[in-house]
Amino acid sequence: MNPFNANTSDFKTSNYSPRKSFGFEVTDQVRDSLMFIVEKFEDTYRFVICHGSLLQKFGYDPNSFNGKRLEHCLPSSHAIRRVISYDQAWKGHAVTYEDTLNGIPYMGSVSPVYDHSGEITKLQGFCVDMSEKKRVEELLKKRENYFRTLVQHHPDGIFTLNRNGEFLFNNPEVSNICGYPEEELSDNHFLKLIVPEEKEAAINYFKKASKGELLQFDTVIYHKNGHRVEIEVTNIPIMIENEVHSVYGIVKDISELRKNQKEVHFLKNRISSSIYHSADSIAIFDMNNHLVSANPAFEKFFGWKESELMGKRVPYVPEELVEEYTKRINDVKRGRNSTNIETTRIRKDGTKFYVSVTLSPLKVEDGKIVGYTSITRDIHAQKVAEHELRNKNQQYKIITEHTMDLINVFDSQGKIKYSSPSHKTILGYEDLQDRPWTDLVHPDDLPDLIESIKVLKETQQPIKTEFRLKNAHGDWIILESYGTAVLNCQKELDSIVTISRDITERKTTEDFLRKSEKLAVLGQLAAGIAHEIRNPLTSLKGFTHLLKVNATPEESEYYQIMLSELERINTIVGEFMMLAKPQPKNTKRNDLRKILQEAASLLEAQANLHNIQFVMDFDVNLEIDCEADQLKQVCINLMKNGMEAMEESGGLLFIKAIHQEDTIIVSFKDEGCGIPKEQLNHIGEPFYTTKEKGTGLGMMICNKIMENHNGLIEIESELNQGTTVKLVFPK
Repeated sequence: MNPFNANTSDFKTSNYSPRKSFGFEVTDQVRDSLMFIVEKFEDTYRFVICHGSLLQKFGYDPNSFNGKRLEHCLPSSHAIRRVISYDQAWKGHAVTYEDTLNGIPYMGSVSPVYDHSGEITKLQGFCVDMSEKKRVEELLKKRENYFRTLVQHHPDGIFTLNRNGEFLFNNPEVSNICGYPEEELSDNHFLKLIVPEEKEAAINYFKKASKGELLQFDTVIYHKNGHRVEIEVTNIPIMIENEVHSVYGIVKDISELRKNQKEVHFLKNRISSSIYHSADSIAIFDMNNHLVSANPAFEKFFGWKESELMGKRVPYVPEELVEEYTKRINDVKRGRNSTNIETTRIRKDGTKFYVSVTLSPLKVEDGKIVGYTSITRDIHAQKVAEHELRNKNQQYKIITEHTMDLINVFDSQGKIKYSSPSHKTILGYEDLQDRPWTDLVHPDDLPDLIESIKVLKETQQPIKTEFRLKNAHGDWIILESYGTAVLNCQKELDSIVTISRDITERKTTEDFLRKSEKLAVLGQLAAGIAHEIRNPLTSLKGFTHLLKVNATPEESEYYQIMLSELERINTIVGEFMMLAKPQPKNTKRNDLRKILQEAASLLEAQANLHNIQFVMDFDVNLEIDCEADQLKQVCINLMKNGMEAMEESGGLLFIKAIHQEDTIIVSFKDEGCGIPKEQLNHIGEPFYTTKEKGTGLGMMICNKIMENHNGLIEIESELNQGTTVKLVFPK
């Protein structure tokens, strides 16, 4: 049966009559289609008839095809593909193909036409526009991808079970919930996941779903790692031809939900318990101001039992405050809060007391106000204390204004908020509030003072410091100042209060006494040593000089050695004088940085002569209790040792002071020749030295001073690498 009928009256070809040759008419019976007849012409094909609306969609006129060769009608690449199809059909095959012409997809079919003798004389063909089909296929593909993506990325677990309860499919969320990947769940029964006590119920739910019942239930499964997971499951039967084919499931992990529900229940109990046990009075009133409920603190505060006032008005507002109270209650009934109202209330026995009241509207779910709550705090003791505090503040003000100490209050930014009148008497200034106080502090003392204030802000701990301040006459006075942080309710720095005292005269007296003590001790030691040792030394040196005068040149060299050794004994005696000093008595809080800087300044000139540079690195807040001069002597001795190790080559002397846990460590590191390990253990022993002209008493003195300060000395050294000496002080 031919797929189309061709009306030859619509086509004209030379020497050819389609009606006569085929006996059928060609009509366009399929929308957006075309029908054609081709015959073989030489080595190619020629269109005999080509008709149909699809031809116009391709952009061609039927007259441009009829009677013309294939390669003259179609693009070359398209014509080649059609020649291949037509060659197959000419061999007796029916050929179907899909292709695109001028952007329009189509499906074609071509088959041979035989004559009475069985010879192929023509080919007949049919083409249909596939645009709509392709569009539908693409749409179906997109929808399939959409639903696949929806299932794969759905926040709930989605799975399918066959009628035996075995997994056919599950999305990634199912694996996330139970911990098993899809391949481990596939073909496995769902009961393997259910905890033992839930298996019977789970079987019943599955049976009901297998009979076509839609179910939702909660159960518990084991996660792959062993912990229990609470889940909510929805089972939906999948029906095919009115029979349940499989069960579609949606699963949610509700472990966190259950946990939150328990926490909410616990919280509700806590809130109820908090209200019951609250130290504040909590009462609930209806819109008629009648008492609905009250906690035990209400009864304690006001003296009435809850049962006495239930459904009644509470007469606890003083008569003079009733009008104001009524106005506030009306505002609360309109939805406004009144918080922390300081007022007074009356107890059952008639006594008044101070309270802080918070009134809040009580709303139901739809927002309607059905009453209000009253939270009352007893602040009677606080108000009484405030009154007493005001009286004390007045007393303190009198003291402050008449004290001879300098009292200042600074804000958190360092600006003076208050200065006591004593500033005029002590310093000669009328008012410091508008004057930059930093301009009055001695430039050398200002960095340490600012650092102390910084420490006070950071630690909020009191500080003590000394600094020089210029008075109104231009003289420098020494102040001893105590600083204290004042914190606000949030434990943040609100202000700083300083109390300072002029100690210029005291410091002068202390320096005089210290010098007097030193002179006295030195005098005593000098007298003793001169009597016990230096007198014999003088005699020995005198006779040695006499013997040297009459000695031969060879003997004179020996006498010179004797004189040198006697001088060495004299030096050792001098060192003994230092060892004979008592333990430090006038210890006070000193800044190690200042001591180290002063020691370095004394040796700086000598260091420059030998091309030695000091590299100093100090932490902040290096204050310790010590005798500054003795520690300065230790530092000078150790710095000189480091310099002597580098006299020939020069180099860097690193001086570092740091905090380490509960100690302060000062280290001196040189780039000298170092000390052999076998000699390190002997450093500090009397008369042991590694120097050519050393006495061996320097390190012994240093050890003695450090011992008196509860500290110690540690020495590390490597040959040709240098030596590090550490002073370790307790904080």
